[in-house]
Amino acid sequence: MLMRSLAVLFFAVAFALAAPSKAGDAQSNAANTQVANTQAAPAQPAGESPAAEAPVETVPVDVMQEELAIRDSVMQLRDSLCTVEKDSLRKSVVVEEAKCANWEQSYQVMKQNNEVCAKALGIAIEASEKDKDRADEERRKAAVMSSSSFMGGLLVGALLFWLIFD
Repeated sequence: MLMRSLAVLFFAVAFALAAPSKAGDAQSNAANTQVANTQAAPAQPAGESPAAEAPVETVPVDVMQEELAIRDSVMQLRDSLCTVEKDSLRKSVVVEEAKCANWEQSYQVMKQNNEVCAKALGIAIEASEKDKDRADEERRKAAVMSSSSFMGGLLVGALLFWLIFD
């Protein structure tokens, strides 16, 4: 956008400078009053005469008006470019603020979801550990029962052996 505006400004200035002036028109030159250039001559040293002074350049009024119109149009284009750029920057700031708010909201949602998942995972791990402890306890009970049954059988056998061979 800025490059397009600068291109338009460049072509406007180039067109204004390339436009034929009315300096060749004798009637318009006679009607125009001449304006003296306001550039001040440098101060003369003490030993020089006024004849060595440079002649004062005069510029027709219509040329001055054209130059002022060109300058005013360039300034107006620059002002409009600055306004457009300022509006663009304001919109960019608004967009960035909206993005920031969206990211903050997304972060909060993810944080909340993470907390819920962490709680669910903790409950699942706790339930798994309880199931594992129950299974270990049942294995121990089964081992104790089978060993006590085996020992009871050995005792009954020893008792019978003692009764028969004694």
